[in-house]
Amino acid sequence: MLRGLSVVEDYADRVVLRTPSEPDFWFGNMVIFREGRVDPIANIARFRADFPEARHVTLVWDAPGMAAAPELDRLRAEGFEIDHSDVLTLGQALGSASCPAGIVIRPVAREAEWEQVVALQVETGVEAGHVREDYLRYVRRRFANRRLQVAEGWGCWFGAFDGDLLVGDLGIFAADGVARFQDVETRASHRRRGICAALVTAGLDWAAAHDPAALPVIIADAESEAGRIYRRCGFVQCETLIGAYRPPDGAKRPADQKSIASPPFSQSP
Repeated sequence: MLRGLSVVEDYADRVVLRTPSEPDFWFGNMVIFREGRVDPIANIARFRADFPEARHVTLVWDAPGMAAAPELDRLRAEGFEIDHSDVLTLGQALGSASCPAGIVIRPVAREAEWEQVVALQVETGVEAGHVREDYLRYVRRRFANRRLQVAEGWGCWFGAFDGDLLVGDLGIFAADGVARFQDVETRASHRRRGICAALVTAGLDWAAAHDPAALPVIIADAESEAGRIYRRCGFVQCETLIGAYRPPDGAKRPADQKSIASPPFSQSP
């Protein structure tokens, strides 16, 4: 997911993921521990040593099926939010969804279309409780890098258009045997019409053409409304991973903060 943008440092006890161009991308700058043992003091100290200038702290344990350890409550007491990430993979034949009447799905290409993508991402982020000015800065920086990745052929960004108006969008990136979905968004005025499922279908078709052997992966709460849509498309829950993050100054995490490149997560200020 962060190919060409991030640096991965591989150690015996951990993986350190850095995204130098986006220092406020919390899940792009994190420490992933190889074992599921939570030690708040040691884990935080390790992150501080690896990221001495970071204002946030993001810790992940690469231990699928890890039990909710009592030590996580100690992290909560230190101001951390605990994140349980359901990893969904395509476990059966794709349940293809047709495009709703009047909607056209195509790759985002023109400058005006990319501007609409940024605007819709910000709109849905504000709807989720983010501060518009801060989130706009974050989204612009994130999409400047995503556009570079798309231009280099690592992924594609699809838009669902009602005439000239962008009403939904989705990213899909593929490398190293994994096809990873990003940031499925639908405009409030066009929800519950099947646009999200149609975007997922377009993304899967692109991945199949780009790398037929790649395993499609989505990170989403399996029991959420979005998770139910993905399951109707043929996705099944593969594993759940636990992470903990402490935002700088109590800032709210942008919704797309969480989405890494394998290991399993990736997106803020």
